[in-house]
Amino acid sequence: MFDIGFWELITIAVITVVIVRPEKLPEFTKDTGKLLKNLRRYVQNAKKEFTNEMNIDEVSELQNSINHVEKLMDEAPDKNIHKEK
Repeated sequence: MFDIGFWELITIAVITVVIVRPEKLPEFTKDTGKLLKNLRRYVQNAKKEFTNEMNIDEVSELQNSINHVEKLMDEAPDKNIHKEK
């Protein structure tokens, strides 16, 4: 997802240990885990609400109707064909 390699993770870990003192690290990781859990829950709820508001089924039906009409128009004979005299 973020395309983070091994050395990037090591660098982030070292910076975290320097910024957050080692004795506070367990509490920091626990709080970070809670934060990520809540963030995931909020994102899932937002996606669910967005999907419900957009009525994806209705949009799909409308798109299918539009595609059907476009297909019928493509298959219809062209009325602008001029006969040669």
